[in-house]
Amino acid sequence: MNFADAAAQVLRENGGSLPVAEITQRAMKQGLISPKSDHPVDYVRAAIRKDNRRRESRGQPARFSLTAPGIYGLV
Repeated sequence: MNFADAAAQVLRENGGSLPVAEITQRAMKQGLISPKSDHPVDYVRAAIRKDNRRRESRGQPARFSLTAPGIYGLV
C-alpha cells in the first residue's frame, strides 16, 4: 500500500481530520506502511500533496483537504 492510500484509510477509519504525524503513527502501527526513513512524517505529507496534485492534473477532485496547518482530512 502506498503512503497516500494508507493515509486515506487512516482518515476514513478516524472519520475526521488528523495531524499528519498522527496519520503516520497510526498507519505504521496498523502495518499499512513501513518507511525506511528517519522522517516518515515528511514522506506521508509529501505523498498526500503529490496525490492531490496528480488527481487535479487529471481533472479529478483532490482526495485530501488541508483543514489547518499540518492537519489533513478527506474531501
